[in-house]
Amino acid sequence: MDTLRFSGKDVIEMAVRIEENGLTFYTEAGNASTSDKVKELFQFLGDEEKRHIHCFENIGHGYESDTLPGASDPYAEEAALYLGALANSRVFTEPNEGSRLAQGIRDEDDALKVAISMEKDSILFYYELQKVMREKDKTVLTQLIEEEKKHLAKLTELQNILSRKSE
Repeated sequence: MDTLRFSGKDVIEMAVRIEENGLTFYTEAGNASTSDKVKELFQFLGDEEKRHIHCFENIGHGYESDTLPGASDPYAEEAALYLGALANSRVFTEPNEGSRLAQGIRDEDDALKVAISMEKDSILFYYELQKVMREKDKTVLTQLIEEEKKHLAKLTELQNILSRKSE
């Protein structure tokens, strides 16, 4: 995969990995939770991740697998390094990263913080990818970003509810 220009197919492959990590995290964190509300939310989010995986794989069938050669952008190397750092963050690298993260969860507050961080990281990654994708494939990212924003809103809402209860 080219480190500077990505095709829609490349982005879909990354998105599926992200969603698989999210599914593992939400499943394991939900299983470990003692709060019915948190369990319910993580079950919902896990189901959403499954739906996203299926949806993204279907979207991917419509995109070419070719990548684009690097552009003559003077900031191309810096952009590639930045995207590489984002792609190598805890959310995007190893297939079992979601499982590893879930094992470190002590309570519902921890679970929500990690989940919110994962959603924010995903959104940031997709926004940055928009800068290096060919124009015709950017609609993929718009769809991905909107889905992740919905997750972030639900998680933030639950975090606010739980923090009000603890006051």
